[in-house]
Amino acid sequence: MKFNLLFFVRLLLRHVALLIGVPVLLGGKVFYLTRNQPKVYNSKARVYTGIATGSNIELENTKIDFRATNTAYDNLLNLIKARTTIEIVGLKLFAQHMVLDSADVKIISQEKYASLMESVPEEVKQLVVPGDVLKTYENFLELKESNHTNFIYQLINLDHPDYSIEKISGRVGLRRISNSDFVDIEFESEDAAICQNTLLILCEVFVQLNADIKVNQSDAVVKYFERQLAASTVDLKGAEDELLQFNQTNNIINYYEQTKHIAAEKEEFEIKYLEVFRKFNAAKAVLGVLESKLEAHELKRLSSTRIMNLRKELSTLSFEVSMLTLGMDKDSTVQLKKAKEANDKMQRIADIESELAQNIDTIYKTDYDTKSLASTSVLSDWLAKTIEYEGTRAQLRVMDEKREEFKKLYQEFSPLGATMKRLERKIDIAEREYLSLLHSLGLAKLRQQNVELKSNIKLTEAPFFPISPKPSKRMLLVIVAAMAGFVLVAATILVLEFLDGNINTAKRAEDKIELKVSSIFPVIGAESSKIDYAYLKNKAVNAISRNIILNQFKKDKTSTPVVNLLFSTQDREGKTFICRHLISKLCELDYQMLHITYDETDLGLTADCYQKLVYPISDKLYKLSTIHEFDEEGLVSDFNAFDFVILEIPSIIKNPFPVKLASAMDYTFLVTRANRAWTQADKNALELFNEATTGPEPLIILNGVKVLEMETVVGDLPKKRSFVRRWIKKLVQFRFFTKTSVT
Repeated sequence: MKFNLLFFVRLLLRHVALLIGVPVLLGGKVFYLTRNQPKVYNSKARVYTGIATGSNIELENTKIDFRATNTAYDNLLNLIKARTTIEIVGLKLFAQHMVLDSADVKIISQEKYASLMESVPEEVKQLVVPGDVLKTYENFLELKESNHTNFIYQLINLDHPDYSIEKISGRVGLRRISNSDFVDIEFESEDAAICQNTLLILCEVFVQLNADIKVNQSDAVVKYFERQLAASTVDLKGAEDELLQFNQTNNIINYYEQTKHIAAEKEEFEIKYLEVFRKFNAAKAVLGVLESKLEAHELKRLSSTRIMNLRKELSTLSFEVSMLTLGMDKDSTVQLKKAKEANDKMQRIADIESELAQNIDTIYKTDYDTKSLASTSVLSDWLAKTIEYEGTRAQLRVMDEKREEFKKLYQEFSPLGATMKRLERKIDIAEREYLSLLHSLGLAKLRQQNVELKSNIKLTEAPFFPISPKPSKRMLLVIVAAMAGFVLVAATILVLEFLDGNINTAKRAEDKIELKVSSIFPVIGAESSKIDYAYLKNKAVNAISRNIILNQFKKDKTSTPVVNLLFSTQDREGKTFICRHLISKLCELDYQMLHITYDETDLGLTADCYQKLVYPISDKLYKLSTIHEFDEEGLVSDFNAFDFVILEIPSIIKNPFPVKLASAMDYTFLVTRANRAWTQADKNALELFNEATTGPEPLIILNGVKVLEMETVVGDLPKKRSFVRRWIKKLVQFRFFTKTSVT
């Protein structure tokens, strides 16, 4: 039989009682068990999150990060169903109910309130603060956290239908509306008031928790940068104070300008020094030449005490004037005072020069001679160069001192520059750190404001008070139970069919026994008005008879009867049943039949073409070598008068069989039932039998096959079918265009 759709339909139809009875039984049981199913109320709230398209202070960052947005929504939905959130909701709902003096239909129904008051112990009732839900909640929270055995801890963590974490979490439904900023939160309960209030408390709790988490995160960042900025400010001020103290200690106003000014003055000073030095040396050289031209007595007079004192005073005043005019003071008052003092000294220098001139004139008049003209010129030049010499010498003295001052000043300012560089670098580092932290603090505060905007979740649709319960799922449960029963039974039938170890079909018989099937015979059950069993039996017998007759023509010796041996490995395989129908059919065809059997049952055949020999089952069967030895009483006059001899032997597993005779059989047929398994014992017995025979391999006569298997022999079963059944059969076989005739 092919495993097609028709096969499965027929297989299920054979167990139609189970396929109908079990679903009806399960559906009825579910219908009965759900007769007192409580009504369930449902409420919904809608919140606006603003995660995807909400306000944003960061104007430059306008790009939407879908991955970050989805993560933010996942975080929000997980927060709503978090254990901590549900625990707070359950405890607040319990506190809300406990502060009531009596049932309020807007908060809790009368039945629920009465049941609650009966279950709550007195020690918990004493913690209730009348009219103050918040204080009551705090008292309950303190009791819950005190130990793990108190009433409230068990109420929240076990399986109370209204306050336990497990029950509340299981009844909360979350759904984001497409890709929008809206989230729907649903809740269901047996009490309409509890349904609404639980949802209200849940929205309040998770909005607050979300804001706390977001704001606390941003606050921590802002506080960190504020602390770092304060420390950086102290470091920067310390570095600046260190530089200020350094400048005050070293009298520095602007180091770089001061050093620039000192360098410029030093350069200018060196130029002046070279000029004065040149004049001094020139005056000194000229003075030497002039003195060499003067006579000895003139030199002696020029070296008099009075002139030397005047020269000395002139040198001193010139030094003092140089000191006053080459000063480094920048104070205008000091400069004015020194200028006045320099003028006074210059006046004195002029007086000294005049007095020196008079003394020189006196010397001239005293020493007048014929060389008077030349002496007067030399003395005048000597006086001028002496004045110039004394002036430049005084200036050189002053400039030498100034040189030493410049040297000391350079020695002082050189290390100050390196120190100032280090201090300025320290200030620069502190300043950059300060500016960086200040920038980061600004960004953190900007993000804080942005987070506060985004964490400001709005409840756009408040939970409504449900006035009608949800449609009951009772009928759906009944249908599901019935369908489950049908599927379970159908699956069991199919599994058992595929796991069935029985022979059942001709194909499986050939696979298991490893012999060819000669013919099959249906199981004949209760007569059905729709199936023509007489026709099927006739067709099955014809198939067996046809094989027997064909074997006659295959035999070489036509003068002797064709001996056909029917055997089985087990008892009650139907050999006698097969023999009766076979012999009856062959007699109808006028064949002479000899039936040799161990079964004394009367087959009811009285025709002249039939003769029966009955032999006892004994160990003598092993020794028999011809069929003539079965006729110990000589009942058969001529064995050659028969066309066919049907030899029936008992089961070869439990009884002896004629080993020698088996090798002389023309044809052997193994009769076996289809509704049993082919065991190892059957296989061993058949192998032993095959070793004893030398003729053709035995053929199988499969007895007791299911009626549907007969379609492999006769085609469609002779059965009365309505038009609908014929159409359905074509449908499941996908034979939509099959015709019953050519036209």
